[in-house]
Amino acid sequence: MPQDLESWLDAVYETDGDRDKLDRLYNDWARNYDEQLAASGNPYITIMAGMVGRYVPDTRARILDGGCGTGNMAQILHFMGYRDIVGIDASAGMLQAARSKECYAELHELLLGAEIDLPAESFDAITAAGVLTHGHAPPESLDGLLAIAKPGAPIVFSISKIAVEGGGFGAKMDALEQAGAWTLVEQTEPFRTYPFSEQYADLRHWISVYRKV
Repeated sequence: MPQDLESWLDAVYETDGDRDKLDRLYNDWARNYDEQLAASGNPYITIMAGMVGRYVPDTRARILDGGCGTGNMAQILHFMGYRDIVGIDASAGMLQAARSKECYAELHELLLGAEIDLPAESFDAITAAGVLTHGHAPPESLDGLLAIAKPGAPIVFSISKIAVEGGGFGAKMDALEQAGAWTLVEQTEPFRTYPFSEQYADLRHWISVYRKV
């Protein structure tokens, strides 16, 4: 079993999108995921939470936490006063960790994809932190997220430079905007994903906020 952050990330990338291997890996990683992510200096959870605070002023809003993992971002949102948060993730181990934080109204073991088994247009806001990337959720996941968002809902997500330039996400995001499905509201500057890691020092993410039309 991997021990340090770099070894876990290596193992994740080596699954090359094999869903069963990826889910088993995350089931195991759930035990110390929060500790290792925090120690890596990864800033996207806090930036995401800040963007939710900026674009979702009503703490009664129903928010989807897509690819919620251990619930580390929802825990921050809960501290901020948000109570109607629904989390979905493909890993039972990650969901167990998320459940222990007691910050979700609902949790579901679901995949992100072109269709998501949740009611259409039922969420006031959508978040997806660290999941829209190669081997995790495909670009078509943006269609699924849009389908369950209410008109006007902000969609806040982290995205890696690799996913945008080589994973099909850039083309998908542009196509949705050209089709009038959503509009870009704000996008941060790229930042180092794991600033305390030498091996992954060049990996860059940014946070995008779109609004469903």
